[in-house]
Amino acid sequence: MDEEQATLDGQFIEFSKFMDKERDGTTITLWRSDFWMRQSKILEDRKLTMTETGILWFKYWKTELTFDEWHEYLTDLCQTKKLDQEAIELVMTNCGIPGVSPVNIPQFRDFFDTFKPRSKMMF
Repeated sequence: MDEEQATLDGQFIEFSKFMDKERDGTTITLWRSDFWMRQSKILEDRKLTMTETGILWFKYWKTELTFDEWHEYLTDLCQTKKLDQEAIELVMTNCGIPGVSPVNIPQFRDFFDTFKPRSKMMF
């Protein structure tokens, strides 16, 4: 049996329902979007932070975004942070369904255990 190919909009539906099967998958919250980016290893608190995703999210004045709004948000995020949107979308499409790989949401004090000044970071 062939496995169905993952799509960005299919992943959007899966992550929008994550931890709440009552949701219909038409809108996604900031928390679920951030979790998806963490699972994709895009949101890692060095090049991209939850503060940055939150600031851009609230440009829409909504607590939940549709796929089209979320895709516009992702475009804004990639342009603002100078990220390759095509590569980001590919990683987010192929990161697996929600919860298949461990997602580390670091606590504030953990940051100082691994702190490196920006000048010493490899980009």
